Amino acid sequence: MPLYVNYRPMYKVSQILLILYFNGYAGKASLLKLHLFSWALKSYENSSILKDFVTSNYQNKLQFFGIESTLNRALNLAYAEQLLDFEKGNYTLLEKGRKFVEQINEDENLFVDEKQVLKLIGKKIPEKIINGLIKNWKNA
Repeated sequence: MPLYVNYRPMYKVSQILLILYFNGYAGKASLLKLHLFSWALKSYENSSILKDFVTSNYQNKLQFFGIESTLNRALNLAYAEQLLDFEKGNYTLLEKGRKFVEQINEDENLFVDEKQVLKLIGKKIPEKIINGLIKNWKNA
């Protein structure tokens, strides 16, 4: 029985590296930011919600986003393969990871939808906005 694509380790590693490349400041992002973008990439509906949140200047509702264990396992694999590093609460894209992402980015047939969403949002979601969302979770 084939493994669903979202659960394939290298697929998830590739997504993480794309997120760090397109959406991380200086190639860095917190675990929660990675989970937010990973959640957005799971479905068209989720990515639309995130895009609407950004284009509304963070006024539209974005109440909850998913936390998934497959992302954590993929982070461990990417770290072991020296594609990224972890320091001071942030994951950082390393040179080997950057080269890997650039190869993905050059191929117009790989991660087409994901690249479109990530490029569109870019670096428009700072960590303080994500921390504010988490604070709202605690108050919900």
